[in-house]
Amino acid sequence: MTKCRFRLTRARVPVAILAACGIATLAGCVGGPRLVAGLPDETGWLVLPLDRWSALDRGEPEGIAACLDADCPDRLMVSVLRLRGEAAQEARAVLADPQRLAAFLAARDRADESEARRAVTTRVETRPLAIEGLDGFAVSLTAPATGRTAHGATLAREEQGGELRLALVVGDDAAAVEAALRQVAAEAF
Repeated sequence: MTKCRFRLTRARVPVAILAACGIATLAGCVGGPRLVAGLPDETGWLVLPLDRWSALDRGEPEGIAACLDADCPDRLMVSVLRLRGEAAQEARAVLADPQRLAAFLAARDRADESEARRAVTTRVETRPLAIEGLDGFAVSLTAPATGRTAHGATLAREEQGGELRLALVVGDDAAAVEAALRQVAAEAF
């Protein structure tokens, strides 16, 4: 059994599971449940079955897992995906300029038809990130009204055939997110 090398403070709202579902939906993935390479093979990891979702033109997962169980030392969502076509191009644009993500979220919020949701603001901070020779970025999303923050980090590598291989980690603690991404980059990339 591999020992987990990162630690995360537990949160009341399972941000990681929401992010996992969102990433899986955005990726439009297919495939069976697989633990992401580089993660500890121990109890607590929920490996998400993706065989009912399909959008083969956008990408496919190599693995998506969330660690939310009481036995799990860290509350994280970790995913490794292969993107192609328009999805890969969109991801490349955000990787080159992470502020595009902040602009997209702000525009989406302004266009929301619900006045109550439009009133909720989110502060988005990004910074470049390089790990194991791979480039990416880290992001923090904060709701000033509640003080809650979700952290994410991603790395990408170009693949043959125009595909983009992407590793993404989301959680409640920036240091734990980056530590998990380092593990995945070292073993899955």
